[in-house]
Amino acid sequence: NILKLDMVNPLPTEVIKNFANEVEELYIVEELEPVIEEQVRALGFNAKGKELFGRQGEISVRQIKVAFGLEVPTVRAAEKLPVRPPVLCPGCPHRGVYTILNKLNLIVTGDIGCYTLGSAPPHGAMDTCVCMGASIGMAHGMEKARGREFSKNVVAIIGDSTFMHSGLTGLVDIVYNKGVSTVIIADNSITGMTGHQHNPATGRTLKNEMTYAVDIPALCKAIGVPNVVTVDAYDMKAVEKALKEETAKEEPSVII
Repeated sequence: NILKLDMVNPLPTEVIKNFANEVEELYIVEELEPVIEEQVRALGFNAKGKELFGRQGEISVRQIKVAFGLEVPTVRAAEKLPVRPPVLCPGCPHRGVYTILNKLNLIVTGDIGCYTLGSAPPHGAMDTCVCMGASIGMAHGMEKARGREFSKNVVAIIGDSTFMHSGLTGLVDIVYNKGVSTVIIADNSITGMTGHQHNPATGRTLKNEMTYAVDIPALCKAIGVPNVVTVDAYDMKAVEKALKEETAKEEPSVII
């Protein structure tokens, strides 16, 4: 018997009790920490879980089969397959931006999105990547740690969707703490990495209904960024000019 929980907070304890009383052995299959397992044990049931599945990584079908002693088919990988690492899509506007960042030999604090692929060949133009929104905070932190002169060689890059998700607060902090960092918002007006979902700047809801679209340039100016420049990512000369000019300024800058 299998009990699949859809709503886990609050935990449906009566449903779990009824299920547990009908089985001889109880297994909790959950990824990462034993959150549900510990609550079920607290209900008085001797459930098995983390000793079989561990606390790290994604639980695969193979892992579950091994845990229950089921037969696991042997799969042989094909020999001499060409290596095909993920790359930015052909024609992607991010490509030109990374080409210029590489050319100027700037330190690039990256972020989470399809543009994270700028860290991979052939561009190799991203130096850090931690979590959503971290790029702006890391650029600001490097400035505070190493000084303004060092910061003129540092650029943060973040997508429009990630900026809306968790990048805005970092930009506010730069302005508030009298920083001079330069931030690139790579605006492709969609959430490219996870399936083209809308975000507050696209003008549509997740249900594809028309809604108010946040004006990113106006938003940046409203929080106090004195230099907000919008360039066409396909115009590589304009991208290079903007980067050289904005990184040289003693004020915060946003290049969209």
